[in-house]
Amino acid sequence: MYSAEYGISDALPIWHRRCFRITGWSTLIHAGNLMGDSLNAVMTSATRPETEAGTEVAPAAATDGVEHAAPGNKNWLEWAILAALAVAMLAQLWTSVVQLSITSDEVDHLHAAYRYWQCNDFGWNPEHPPLVKLVAGLPLQFMNVKDPFPHACGAQNSKVLDFLAGHQFVFSNPEIMLTAARFAVSLFSILLLLTVWFFTRKMFGTPTAIIAGLLVAFEPNILAHGALVTTDIAASAAILLTLYALYCYITEPNSTRVIALGLALGFALCAKHSTVLLAAMLPAVLLADALVPRRPELGRRLLRYAGAIAAAYAIGFVVLWACYGFRYAARPYGAAVWTPPWLDAAHGAFITLVIPQLKHWHVFPEAYLVGLQDVLVCSELGRPTFLLGKLYRSGTWRYFPVSASIKFTLPLLLMVLASALAARFWKTRFRQLLCLALPASIYLAFSMTSRLNMGIRHLLPVLPLLIIFASAGVWEIARSRRWAIVALCVLLAFHIVSSLRAYPNYLSYANEAWGGPSETYKYLANSDVDWGQAQKMAAAYIAKTHPTNCFFLRTYNNKNSDYGIPCQGISEIQWDQLQTPYTGTMIVSSSMVNGIGVRGASVQTRRAFSGLKPVAKLGGSALLVYEGTFDVSPLVAAQVLVQARHIEGNEQAVIEMAQKASALDPSSGDAHAVICGAYHALGQQAQAQQECDTALALVRKDPQYGPEQVQYLKDFILRNGLQIRDSN
Repeated sequence: MYSAEYGISDALPIWHRRCFRITGWSTLIHAGNLMGDSLNAVMTSATRPETEAGTEVAPAAATDGVEHAAPGNKNWLEWAILAALAVAMLAQLWTSVVQLSITSDEVDHLHAAYRYWQCNDFGWNPEHPPLVKLVAGLPLQFMNVKDPFPHACGAQNSKVLDFLAGHQFVFSNPEIMLTAARFAVSLFSILLLLTVWFFTRKMFGTPTAIIAGLLVAFEPNILAHGALVTTDIAASAAILLTLYALYCYITEPNSTRVIALGLALGFALCAKHSTVLLAAMLPAVLLADALVPRRPELGRRLLRYAGAIAAAYAIGFVVLWACYGFRYAARPYGAAVWTPPWLDAAHGAFITLVIPQLKHWHVFPEAYLVGLQDVLVCSELGRPTFLLGKLYRSGTWRYFPVSASIKFTLPLLLMVLASALAARFWKTRFRQLLCLALPASIYLAFSMTSRLNMGIRHLLPVLPLLIIFASAGVWEIARSRRWAIVALCVLLAFHIVSSLRAYPNYLSYANEAWGGPSETYKYLANSDVDWGQAQKMAAAYIAKTHPTNCFFLRTYNNKNSDYGIPCQGISEIQWDQLQTPYTGTMIVSSSMVNGIGVRGASVQTRRAFSGLKPVAKLGGSALLVYEGTFDVSPLVAAQVLVQARHIEGNEQAVIEMAQKASALDPSSGDAHAVICGAYHALGQQAQAQQECDTALALVRKDPQYGPEQVQYLKDFILRNGLQIRDSN
């Protein structure tokens, strides 16, 4: 069993005592109308932000315009507001998530969570650190869990087998197991809310904290992922917590705050591999703080900061090892951990040179290094990406800025813009701006260079920083202007209503400028729209409509039988035969319609359904329902090719089957590659060369094939003594 001593439960009280102290009170800011008076009444209990340690502040600016209230005043209203926001957030999370089916990554994570507690086998799902899975697996220790793989600890596995084993594990047990795990990890969402609140209050005072807290509690992207057994919200909370600890240290440097910073950094490293970017964020903020504007005793300040960051790194390093039980080996009994798929196709120096050396010297736990290597391979090679109606072979730098404009609420975007225009305010808050804008810029820059564009969830750590930035700027603009108070109230109400209108389909949220959740599929795919969460809704639709014939085209590791859907279907683990033309009801993942999902069926689904109008949309626009007669020749061609590949000892039969597939789907490069291989086996090199030339040309045009698949086909051609005819 996993020991509780590996946690960092002592981290929060350290800087709660030192960093969250109340330093003053604000008075009621008078407004001339009911909405303004109501908001200002809420703000009565404001605390003034801490000033920079050792910095002279002019009397007029010392309180940042916030006057001290009478000493006898209590802050019970502030805590009541925070508690109300936490309750509202949990209510939305828990009541919405029980309406959702299990998402793709949860299958793998929940099974790994069970193994971590059972036998410390970090070889299951090593691509993510264990913290979130340990929290998710804790409720399972008090449940009667049925284990379909009693000898899984140390058993041979792979990245693909991890998902298959996870699927069988999850659906061998009642849904209460998944629900308990989801409720447990939702605590990371509350941690995010609390961190936003106290970080904002420390920098800008309670009124700004209330605005930021409200934005977080009703943020559809946070609510979408806040109760899923995944790592995105935990990473966002942990990164923000680390930046909070950093700001506390900058404003009042002492050894206690260095320890708090190190513990927060370790907490973040245990949450998700992308938090390793803190290694760049922290020194960048400290260096900028020392240099711009130029401060007295620059040399001493730089040395002190260097020592602090070194100590924090050391503490975080120890916490990370503790999270893995201070054991290098990923798996018990000397079992091997799997190698990241497509590692041979990666060329990055850190992937191919640095990480192998770190493994050799056992610098970090083995599972952590394997996971980091896998993430970097995926980031370098990328996966097919759908954006604004176009299917890309891999990622595009435009993905995250564009998806943010679609997925963030319009009020938040307007508030960010308004805050950016408050230049005079930010001139007097350079340190606060530095701690918000520089980390967000670094994270966004790295994200935009990644070719792995699978959802706005990979940009979530930037979101709370934007929320704090927006809240501070708009409150500065609004607090002394009656009309601005009203406008701010309207924006906050708009934010809440926009989010609630998407309930419970937060995953497929899009703001009103893009048509709302029902239109998201026209612009985005993958976890931004359909992550497998709408299978219960598909089952309810079938139960209500009773179609004579139905077929379910979905992505991810699911089966129709998981939720009692009485249809045939295609997924990553289900492949029922399909005839063309098909007459009946087709329920299709919007990701598949956009060419994202099951390889060998996703782009084919796009060819068959692109341009058709669905009769219904489920889960916002996660699933699209079509009724009528459909030409599904591309999908049938893919199934024919599967049959051709299973023929042994009869190359002529293989050629005939593959030619049939090519006739059904002339765009299929796979069909010509199979024909090429069969002709080569028959010794007919001229025909083989012709077919391989055609295959390579088609595969290069097909977005479902990334660089690694193109290279694999090239290697296949060369291994068979053929030539690569063109130089592309």
